[in-house]
Amino acid sequence: MSIEQEKAGAFVGRLWENPTLSGLSPLQKEEQLLQFLDINSKTLQPTLATAAFFPNLPWPRILELLKLSLSDYANKALAPLYEAILERKIDFAFTQHMAHRSASPSAVKSQMGDFLTSLSGRANSRKELSGPLMGVGTGLIDRYMEKVFQRQKYISFELRKVQRLKISSNEVTDLVKATLLIRPVVQFHSTGGQSSSGRNLLLISPAFAAKVTEEAARYLNLMPEPVIKAGVNSSLSFQDNPYMESTARLAAVFSHRCRNLKPGMKVDRGAESSDKSWFNVARKNYKFYGFDLDMLVELHGIAAENGW
Repeated sequence: MSIEQEKAGAFVGRLWENPTLSGLSPLQKEEQLLQFLDINSKTLQPTLATAAFFPNLPWPRILELLKLSLSDYANKALAPLYEAILERKIDFAFTQHMAHRSASPSAVKSQMGDFLTSLSGRANSRKELSGPLMGVGTGLIDRYMEKVFQRQKYISFELRKVQRLKISSNEVTDLVKATLLIRPVVQFHSTGGQSSSGRNLLLISPAFAAKVTEEAARYLNLMPEPVIKAGVNSSLSFQDNPYMESTARLAAVFSHRCRNLKPGMKVDRGAESSDKSWFNVARKNYKFYGFDLDMLVELHGIAAENGW
């Protein structure tokens, strides 16, 4: 490692350990610090050009070194995070009730680990992974799905009667988690404008979804294809595709909700809880994001009832 790389690592290390970033996932930290470097370039440039740092390097090269070091910090934290999530936060036993029953849950889990590593290796899908990792890793999906099945209302009906999931409630919850983790594969295959449904860049067309599903099924060949399809379809608009899977609709909502989630954040007295506030805003913008409004209404109700 060169002296410049060591200096960049030391500087980024201090930023990485900033207490204001505690509770964030590695990808959230990375995104926050990338924004910090870009926004504060004019302020940082004179300091980092001094003899104590990088006196003989142009600013673009300094910035490149800092961003490479930041990526290294995030990658070192991602590997144990993937392992922890796959070992303790999701059970792939639900796959035994679907196609590919010859593949053991442990084999599916191992393949999913490789899949997540691939997703984090490309900028677009790396950024999209933030929400799914937070949703699964923090237990947010678990607590909402528990209330969904207790209520036995719209979302439960869609899962049980419409999508016809004949597995236990815990297995349905794990199925939703798997769907969420697969979702970033859309961005992995997106190359500027080809995926857009025409409404906005967040949504894709059914034709593009079909192509991505076919491609993803090749390297997730132990995962039942309906799960892969739902993960991809979570980037479709529900308004334009009213028959899309309920698991896909849930994955879309949870992914967006969790992208900027900060666990343990205290709410000021009299203020709306963070989840309730988010679902309230999402209800107003549901068409833009392609959400299922009835799902948002129920999730907002759950958040309100439980002070989330």
